[in-house]
Amino acid sequence: MSVSSEPQFRSLGLPEKHVGRAWTAATIQAGLTLIFGLLATFGVISAPGLDAWILVDAAILGALAYGVWRRSRVCALLLLRYSIRNEIYAAFDESAHFSIWRLIFIYFYFRGTIQLFREHRSGATSQPIKT
Repeated sequence: MSVSSEPQFRSLGLPEKHVGRAWTAATIQAGLTLIFGLLATFGVISAPGLDAWILVDAAILGALAYGVWRRSRVCALLLLRYSIRNEIYAAFDESAHFSIWRLIFIYFYFRGTIQLFREHRSGATSQPIKT
């Protein structure tokens, strides 16, 4: 074996991390939604807009996070669309408050969706993370 005299640099792999960040953000958002939904359902906390329907929201987010983890472009698009629709709905709701976290999550979903479509176009698909 011959060893090259040139230094070999390891790629940062930033584009590949966009999908991982997208499904991680969706999992975090689903988990927080589930926690607050359960607390609201059992009467521990009460706030406008927190009811049992928020558990359905957490289930949808969890399912879409799993789909993005499996590298599904459809799930990535649905996750992005779902989050943008929720943000628009919250903008017109008087009881909702602005949160920068929702915009950060939407940014991660957008970057993950773009990366999945780039991978599909180039034909180089990455495998899901093995746990």
